[in-house]
Amino acid sequence: MSCLTAFLFGGVERRGNDTTPSSGNMQDTSVFSTTPADKPSPSPSPSIWASRPWTPVRSEDSSAIIGWTKARVSYLDSSPLEQQTLDVYIPLPPEHSTTPPPAGTLPLLPGKWIIFIHGGAWRDPKILSSAFIPAARRLLATNPGEISGMASLNYRLSPHPDHPSSSPDDAAGRNAHHPDHIADVLSGLSFLQQLAPDMEYVLAGHSCGATLAFQVVMRKPERWGLPGMQIRLPRAVVGFNGLYDLAGFIARPDEGFEDLREAYVEFTRGAFGDDESVWRDVCPTTAADPGGWVGEWAAGGGQKVCLVQSPEDTLVPRGQLEGLWAVLEDAGKGEVVVEEREASGGHDAIWMGEGMAPVLVEVLRSLDQ
Repeated sequence: MSCLTAFLFGGVERRGNDTTPSSGNMQDTSVFSTTPADKPSPSPSPSIWASRPWTPVRSEDSSAIIGWTKARVSYLDSSPLEQQTLDVYIPLPPEHSTTPPPAGTLPLLPGKWIIFIHGGAWRDPKILSSAFIPAARRLLATNPGEISGMASLNYRLSPHPDHPSSSPDDAAGRNAHHPDHIADVLSGLSFLQQLAPDMEYVLAGHSCGATLAFQVVMRKPERWGLPGMQIRLPRAVVGFNGLYDLAGFIARPDEGFEDLREAYVEFTRGAFGDDESVWRDVCPTTAADPGGWVGEWAAGGGQKVCLVQSPEDTLVPRGQLEGLWAVLEDAGKGEVVVEEREASGGHDAIWMGEGMAPVLVEVLRSLDQ
């Protein structure tokens, strides 16, 4: 395996610590005091939510508290797995500028949510929900009044040959195969939407997290084998250096990326099996009837797609963006706005630094224009 391949598919050190930002500005509202008639499942457990205290998020250049966070909250009552957890961030509520909100509450604030899905080729155990910490801290410091809350999701991973499991619990969270990854993402979204039933949100993902973000809007949960789950769809999807056509790359690698073909084959088979029709079905560029899912999403409130790609990315070629752009432009027929942004740096630079935050704020603001 080349150095480039190792970098993309199993060698990036996780940044940050468990100081993940959260949302809050009005009165503390009990997460469990109301039960909407169309409540999705699974139902959040009061004890699980309350067991994680709010902890401060501090500015990097001072000790000032800029928000509150709950880290590693389980979104499935029956699961002890770290991979089935999420981090929540809120801005400072006026009444909790120096003291944390009660652990059993979520301050309900004006604004929209931003929800992030990390990358790592569906299998890298070193890239987790903490990848969102730099962006969350930047957003809390610079745009707190526009954000109701933020969350970063973990999900079960597929096996990684260079990172063997170290314990039975670790093995249980790292033996996933499609549709396990998207099932966990949808379960996390369902959990969040019970905490904030009226949330409007931007769904963002990096690398394979961008694939998962599009899978949320490509099919209703029952089409992924998850009957009975109700999900409010995002207003916008943002993909950072995303993977959108696995089968196409494997069949015809982009010029200059040919040495990555075997790595793509390896992680694609690890996540989705050997059936190439499944590879096409799970990717937004090649899924059947793109006009159908784009129209369905637009009818449900979808407004915008923002595709972000760095020309310096040596692991995901620009052709991934270009292929999806063409499909969305044709399928959207003006129903969904498609925009492109250019990033800088290598594949992971966008989340290791603060590059995601300005894009997310810009997309958030554009939704009400």
